Amino acid sequence: MKIKELYEKIRDGIIISDIDLQREIIYNTEKQQLVIDSILNQVPLPAFYLWKNEDEKLEVLDGKQRIESIKKFIENDLMYNDKIWKQTDRETQDKFNSTELSVIVCSGSEDLKRKIFNRINTLGVPLSPYEVLNGLYNGEYLRGVTSYISQDKDALKILGPNSRGKNQMKVLKYICSLRNVKELDDYVKTNQSKSFADDQRLIMKNLKFIREVFDDYGHLDILFNLSIKYAKDLTIWKEHKSDINIRIKRYLKSDDAKFTDKAVEIENIIQAIVQGISVDDKRLFTLDDKRELLAQKECQENKYQCESCKKWFYKEELQVDHIEPWSKGGRTVLSNAQLLCGPCNRKKSNT
Repeated sequence: MKIKELYEKIRDGIIISDIDLQREIIYNTEKQQLVIDSILNQVPLPAFYLWKNEDEKLEVLDGKQRIESIKKFIENDLMYNDKIWKQTDRETQDKFNSTELSVIVCSGSEDLKRKIFNRINTLGVPLSPYEVLNGLYNGEYLRGVTSYISQDKDALKILGPNSRGKNQMKVLKYICSLRNVKELDDYVKTNQSKSFADDQRLIMKNLKFIREVFDDYGHLDILFNLSIKYAKDLTIWKEHKSDINIRIKRYLKSDDAKFTDKAVEIENIIQAIVQGISVDDKRLFTLDDKRELLAQKECQENKYQCESCKKWFYKEELQVDHIEPWSKGGRTVLSNAQLLCGPCNRKKSNT
């Protein structure tokens, strides 16, 4: 069925896309534009499944998202290449309208209708991000990635069980981080026919760092970033490996981990250990600590003063901060506490 005919049947109510079995529209603008792009670049769309009723009207069993994208474009409600339909040249419109779509029309009992709908929507398994990437840019580079993660002892231990390219995507993401590359797809495309050897040597150093220092890899992104930042400190970190893992495990099991930035706290814990700083086991001030601290401060019109900028804030806007940072040995006690507004507390944390 040509798109022009499909649209006219939708417009005239012969094809009905809004049926009880169908989902709500879930395509965002980017995906809708991708449908239009596929049509104009002659990339075949999956088949549309329609159900013929006794009154000869056709209900959409599968393809609602794509149909709505087509309808929105023709009705000037969707832009493609920064143009709506009426701004698009006639040649492009004719090409769009004359594109043929694969349409499968089914009919029968209501029970059969539901069985078909169920099987269309449950038998198909969407491709994983790596399966899509591999389908687009299969070549020597991606074969090298797969070989590496399936044979290297550090990669096997740290990345764990693989499923549908999950570990390949992790490695590629880390490579892009090391190379300061923003677009993973573009990087793989550029290196499609090249060897993975150089990138393998690059990432091996980081995974070796992680394996030699840490016992648990549940927060791998945090550990990988630490391996980049502190690569030169591997020897001293290894000397403190036992204490590092004990303290991190204790922190992750504590309530503190629910309310703090894990990446910042884990780094602070390690830095305190390797620098020989004894930190307080109590990390955060409690609400009772804050109430007691507020009771000691001057109050004006239900507001209290920030110790840094000296401006006045409601108590809910103030945070209890360590005067001497916790990571540098500051105790979590009232004598080492101060009230700061959010901006001042963030500013202090970033220095």
